[in-house]
Amino acid sequence: MFEAAKKTWSTFTRDTKRAILAIMGLTLVLAIVVIATVSKSASIKRPKAMTIWEDIRLPTTVVPTHYDVKLKIDMTNERFTGSEDVHVEITETTSVLLVHINNVHSKTQGYEMNVTDHSVHRLNDKGETSDTFSVEHAFPYSKNNFFVMKMEKDLEPGNYKLYFEWESRLVRGLDGIYISSYEEDGVQKKVLASQMEPLAARKVMPCFDEPNFKANFSMEITAEKIYPVVLWNMPVKNETDVDTDWKKYTFDTSVKMSTYLLAFVVADFKCTDPPLETTNGVKVRTCGRKGPVTDGEDTYSAEITKTIIEEYETFYGTKFPLRKIDSVAVPDFSAGAMENWGLILYRETALLYNEEKDTYSNKARVNTVVAHELAHQWFGNLVTMKWWNDLWLNEGFASYVEWIGTDKSEPNWHYFDFQTYSDKSRAFAIDSYTSSRPTSIAVSKPDDINAQFDSISYSKGSAMLVQAKMFMDGTGKDTENFENAIRNYVMKYQFSNAEQSELYEELNKVYNEGKEETAEDYMNIVEVMNTWTLQMNFPVVDVRRYDENHVVISQRRFLISDSDSSGDKDSPYGYQWYVPIEYKIGNDSVQFVWLKPNSTELIEFDFTDTANFLRLNLNSAGYYIVNFNYDLNTRLLNYLDDAVNYKKLTTSEAQGMMYDTFLLISEGSKPMSEGLNLIDLMLKYEDRLVPLKEISRQISGVSKHISENEGLNKKWKNRYQKVAADLYTSTEASKYFKSSGVEEELPKDEDDGGFQKRLKVVFAVNMACGYGVQECVETATAKFDAWNKTSGENEPKAEFKATVMNTVMSKDVTDDVKEQWAALWGLYTNPATSASAKQTIYYALGLIQDEDTLLKFSNYCLDSTLVRPSDALYILGRSIAQTRLGRHVSWKFLTDNWGRITEEFTDALFAVDAYIAGVLSDFSEKQDLDDIEEFFADKLDSLGPGRAAYESALQSIRGNIAWRKEHEAAVEEAVADLGD
Repeated sequence: MFEAAKKTWSTFTRDTKRAILAIMGLTLVLAIVVIATVSKSASIKRPKAMTIWEDIRLPTTVVPTHYDVKLKIDMTNERFTGSEDVHVEITETTSVLLVHINNVHSKTQGYEMNVTDHSVHRLNDKGETSDTFSVEHAFPYSKNNFFVMKMEKDLEPGNYKLYFEWESRLVRGLDGIYISSYEEDGVQKKVLASQMEPLAARKVMPCFDEPNFKANFSMEITAEKIYPVVLWNMPVKNETDVDTDWKKYTFDTSVKMSTYLLAFVVADFKCTDPPLETTNGVKVRTCGRKGPVTDGEDTYSAEITKTIIEEYETFYGTKFPLRKIDSVAVPDFSAGAMENWGLILYRETALLYNEEKDTYSNKARVNTVVAHELAHQWFGNLVTMKWWNDLWLNEGFASYVEWIGTDKSEPNWHYFDFQTYSDKSRAFAIDSYTSSRPTSIAVSKPDDINAQFDSISYSKGSAMLVQAKMFMDGTGKDTENFENAIRNYVMKYQFSNAEQSELYEELNKVYNEGKEETAEDYMNIVEVMNTWTLQMNFPVVDVRRYDENHVVISQRRFLISDSDSSGDKDSPYGYQWYVPIEYKIGNDSVQFVWLKPNSTELIEFDFTDTANFLRLNLNSAGYYIVNFNYDLNTRLLNYLDDAVNYKKLTTSEAQGMMYDTFLLISEGSKPMSEGLNLIDLMLKYEDRLVPLKEISRQISGVSKHISENEGLNKKWKNRYQKVAADLYTSTEASKYFKSSGVEEELPKDEDDGGFQKRLKVVFAVNMACGYGVQECVETATAKFDAWNKTSGENEPKAEFKATVMNTVMSKDVTDDVKEQWAALWGLYTNPATSASAKQTIYYALGLIQDEDTLLKFSNYCLDSTLVRPSDALYILGRSIAQTRLGRHVSWKFLTDNWGRITEEFTDALFAVDAYIAGVLSDFSEKQDLDDIEEFFADKLDSLGPGRAAYESALQSIRGNIAWRKEHEAAVEEAVADLGD
């Protein structure tokens, strides 16, 4: 063939050949142009047809305005069905509609939320259906939890109604709407509860499940009459008998709200009756299992709810916008509580309080959790973040405001003393590594969203607001600049959504009121706050001598020694901050200075006066730590080495000074000797609870670091046994904690300061027994034996029960100790044991130093008939892993059962983080780090929202290894003269 072509070609003239070649060339060029044009056209059009449902975010051109929902809850058969009309406004022509559904609820109970009917209708000006539009194709797109409806023709801008019907099963999980069981009077009963935040409303009904899509909701629930308590966010409007077995409940239409705040309860519960009522007419109830409510365990939470709502109406400058608020204690709940608008759900330990049986610590937990969830009713519910990247606006603010609510409801507690000990310290523990994250960070994937529910959003968010209050109003000044900015913000954005920048604008307006932008004292608060929320970590403020008349202050980024920099993140501010600094020179008045990024500040200071000293970061209100050079540090400690002078330190300053010092030791910028000297100085003069607790925390922290060196750890504890014995004596603990005879009553919390006095005695007893003080150990042992041998009679006081159990379980293992463990296990599994008592027991059970028993306990946690799913991961991660032996047992159990654990606890959002951090974070040897990284190398995707906790745990282990390398020799030197 080719030969013939060649012969034919040879017969053509030269001009003919040229013409043919020209035509062929032009044809080729045209072909290339056509192909390129088609390809270009295809490359433009194809993504347009796909990206609308491949994008995880819903388009903003279809906005819901009202949901009319009907649910039928069949508890007996553990199913539910639903139907709804969703009114939407379409602002741009579209041919595709998306709503959220999650059609796979659980790996262990795989099933689908089945949409059985759907339709689209146009609404006329009267809100009536005018046209029906055909859906060409509808399908679930599970990757992004969408239900996709492709229309036969375009939908023009206007108002529409989407109609859906669906059916599904009720899960025995911990999110969406779910069932759990409990025993009452020997009968197994069911309760339906719910948890929608962040992404589970789509498991209950088709919806626009993003926080910025606020709408009004109408709700109708049909339930079996054997469950007489049927609750939703709004009050019941009317009840109608359907037949002899079923009843229909119709509720008031809601205010505009986000889907993640929807809540449901169907149960045979009891509620506060009659309800309490606030001064503005809000009805308040606490509901729960009949037994605890009948015993009055609802009373305390209902009373403080009323008080705190009234306080928050003043703080926010806005009335509570609903007519009722129900607080419900449910047997199984993944978090401590959830702030659903008008229907707050709690773990039982966070809501129910028995004055006779529970501790003051239980009471404080109930109070602070209630105060936190009520704070959300304004900051989070009334004004909501636009997207989950600003979750800290919800959680940080609630964590800050809860202190105000608790202080108002229990003024004799002086609870603000605990603020920096709690929030700031908890935040620093996470924020000291490159595995941390900015407070506000772009998120899209569900796992990324879930990971926002951490100490950065809650505790760092709160600590930053303490700092903002400081620079807005100053120490000791009776002003409310900060509060006024918050009130302006709430008023401006109520029933709507906002971003952090809009909060900052309100702060900026108040801070700079009456100032020109060119004024010397003008400070752009938007830019100030961005340096704290758009980059992770925090600064060290270094303070050193500049010349004879000045000190110079500068800043640098803080990181724990040997933090892994491979995962470090770029910062838009180069890890420099606008640092607000309050300080005092000697006993002069408070002064203030801004330390700006990439700059230093000079402060006048007379070094020729040998008694002169400097205090900086007053009340420990700033979110940073202070590093004085040797000279300035020595001057301050010399001044404080006097009983009168020392007491000039506020509680927060004393606590912060101790915490800062040991952080700087972990960083490697201070020697261990400085920490030991500070402990010795503070113990000479300190008698306040919070600083003493901080001293104890740092001593225990060293013990954790060296726990793999058991001989050294024993000597270290012996070093502080006398401290524990002295505290036991000085608090007269033996008057309240006796092996026989009549014990005196502990101080009462209604007395001014009584709450902290009581907690101080309990702390002294716990520390003395924990450090092996003989009198305390013998008393605890005798109390346990008397309690155990009389089948529950001679029960220790609630305040001391944990110490009694912990002391006995921590002893060297004998057959008696194993029998005592079995007795406690029997008490834990007894249905009559309260939830708070169970929590105390399971912490004690994890202390036994017997590998077989700990392994048995671990296996119990995977049996939901023995351990509630909401408790299981906390037991595995916090109870069993709290000792050196338990840590190793927990790690082996994790590696042997990882597949089962990830299947069983897929929905346990908060518990997964606690489990991973609890098991891994305290390891301190390189081989353990290598083993952990090797095990998880091919399992990182299975970590889900626990991935951040895992990365943080690795950083913690590296820090522990570096700490031992740097400081273990100093510990050995400090205890060299002590025997075993």
